Amino acid sequence: MLLHFLTLAPFIAALLMVAASGRDSKSAFRLAVVFGSIFAAASIGLLLRGASITEPMEWFFVPGANITVYYALASHGFSMWLVFVSCLVSLAALVAGRDSFEGNYRNFAIGVFALLGAMNGMFLAADAVLFFFFFEAMVFPAAMLIASYGGAERKKAAIRFAIYTLVGSAPLLMGLWYLMTLAESSAPFELITIMLSLPESTRNLLLVCFALAFLVKSPIFPFHGWQAKTYAEAPAPVSAILTGAMSKAGIYGFLFWGLPLLSSDSLTSIFIWLGLITAVYGALMALRATDAKNLLAFSSMGHLGLAMAGLFVLSETSTPAVLVLLVAHALSASALFILIGAAERFAGSRDLGKMGGFVKSSPVFGFLFGFAGIVAVAVPGTAGFVGEFLVLLSLWNAGPLPALIAGICIVLSAAYMLRLIAAVIFGKPAAVRGETKISAAEVIAVLPMLLLAIYFGVRPAPIIDALAYRESPESVFEETDSAADEAEENENVQ
Repeated sequence: MLLHFLTLAPFIAALLMVAASGRDSKSAFRLAVVFGSIFAAASIGLLLRGASITEPMEWFFVPGANITVYYALASHGFSMWLVFVSCLVSLAALVAGRDSFEGNYRNFAIGVFALLGAMNGMFLAADAVLFFFFFEAMVFPAAMLIASYGGAERKKAAIRFAIYTLVGSAPLLMGLWYLMTLAESSAPFELITIMLSLPESTRNLLLVCFALAFLVKSPIFPFHGWQAKTYAEAPAPVSAILTGAMSKAGIYGFLFWGLPLLSSDSLTSIFIWLGLITAVYGALMALRATDAKNLLAFSSMGHLGLAMAGLFVLSETSTPAVLVLLVAHALSASALFILIGAAERFAGSRDLGKMGGFVKSSPVFGFLFGFAGIVAVAVPGTAGFVGEFLVLLSLWNAGPLPALIAGICIVLSAAYMLRLIAAVIFGKPAAVRGETKISAAEVIAVLPMLLLAIYFGVRPAPIIDALAYRESPESVFEETDSAADEAEENENVQ
């Protein structure tokens, strides 16, 4: 029941928000925060409950292919934490958006809930068609939010984002369709079984099809052309969702669809080096960025590249390491995007050269921004430190050189983050165009995420132990598939 609630209830909340007054933003805000808080609490309940599956329900039959598509959901250690991150970051965006979307807050909340439902559905889907449906469904509410509430070039950014992600997903659809016709099923375990029985050349071709979609969605170099512009032009609360939750879809896709297709160590090395190249590129671009949101966009890109490199080490420690890194990145990056939105409001610009001295004009903002920056630097005692340290240990298994490059990227990330802190809150006071007072809503939005980053830095066991259950994600899917087969047999008997 909880899995159905987390997947379907956000869409129902979006519909209920239509009934809210479009003119009374305060009532719409209260209703949205109530819904968002319920979803965040439900995601915590999912973490406490542990791995679970739902009884599969027949969705539709594909004529001519002998494939029955089921609406089936399953949770496991990785997906549970990503659902928690999605709900928490979405709630933070809803709270932080109170003052930014006073004229049309209701429609903003509708878009956020639609995006949350798609993200949760993708992370919890236990059917290949259902996974692809939600994987694509994320694009439309995100693009509408960017086009409706973004900066001066918001429409171009939204179109670029939609084209990149939709075109990148086309090979994934073809690959899934090919596997489903072979297996005569859309159940993940049966598809993975078919994958393992295919010739190496076929598996390599399918891996390319799957990888294109996941590389674009993350994004990973050189498929990152949409990211910086999109993050920069999107409103700060939407950028927080994109970097904190939606960007994790690519890594998740690789974990449960890409890894079974690997047929040789050379392919594993390719993805490790792609991740490392992305980490280096992101760090260097962030170092030279003059647009604050571009800097954060390239920073996010670098961290996701590091996560992908760690994932493809394929050791016992790599998956927990990547999960801790993803949760830590979601907490710090989302908080920074919300805070940089406040800085942009103060200065009337995203240009770092036009910011500065905000610690004097707004001490609360200065403290929070400095706090978030230090958390993002991943100093000891933060979740980022634990995640990066564990990923470095995992990469050492791939060789000293990958670990050395990853270490250099971590040093560079400290350099550009300290540069960002200095440019925004220290130095000569900027020519302020607006009120230099951070709103209470923005404080409430970012503070819990920063405190959680400290808590998980001191005690990362809740994240790591979530992957220490006896059953693997594939076995959870296997139970779902067996239940689907049993349901189909019962229908045939009847």
